[in-house]
Amino acid sequence: MSPLRLSGVRAVVTGASRGIGRVIAEAYLREGAILVVTARELAHLDALERSAAGQPGRVARTVALELGDPASVRAAAHEARTELGRVDVIVNNAAVLGERGPLTATHGEALIDALAINVAGPVGLVAELGDALADDAVIINVTSGAAGRARWGTYGLTKAALNIASQMLADEFAASGVRCVAINPGGVRTEMRSAAYPAEDPASVPHPRSVAEPFIAIAAGAPAHGIIEAREWGT
Repeated sequence: MSPLRLSGVRAVVTGASRGIGRVIAEAYLREGAILVVTARELAHLDALERSAAGQPGRVARTVALELGDPASVRAAAHEARTELGRVDVIVNNAAVLGERGPLTATHGEALIDALAINVAGPVGLVAELGDALADDAVIINVTSGAAGRARWGTYGLTKAALNIASQMLADEFAASGVRCVAINPGGVRTEMRSAAYPAEDPASVPHPRSVAEPFIAIAAGAPAHGIIEAREWGT
């Protein structure tokens, strides 16, 4: 039997109730990690807690988190610090699709909301957990191939901003040994993907489990920097 790659690793995973976040959380549990997981509503994490039964890892705490609310971000970070002590991995997965279309047709309120959730929230969570990060910790921000893409409105703009934030965080944390990377999972079968491509047959798109490996390997210490294309990992 192969050794567990994340035995004892303490991780915070946002948006863990479904889609990519759920897959990452379940993969970490199989590899022995201790998790604090978040979703907008605690009840949405019930299925993940049930799936954790019998796994080598465990869900230490479930936390309700509204990324667009700084007070909620601070409270979630406090709960994570209290539960885990040190933090080895942060996976900033939670995001909203927001309005798609030309930027000039984007409503200001929608842009402000998307920036708060997709950029300010993840950066704020890192800031609140900064003093709890282990010396060799890693921050993983989930990005998208739509980052900076025309006619992707708030999502394209906020994911491009998150890419820049990832590079800034990598540079700012470099002296302490903490790494920060962005992972683009590519097109996978999620509710957000279905909302973006309503005419697409979901069965034609890979399951999120197909891109879990780089999230595991990088959390386990595999060298990585910049923006990682999950589909190209290991090739």
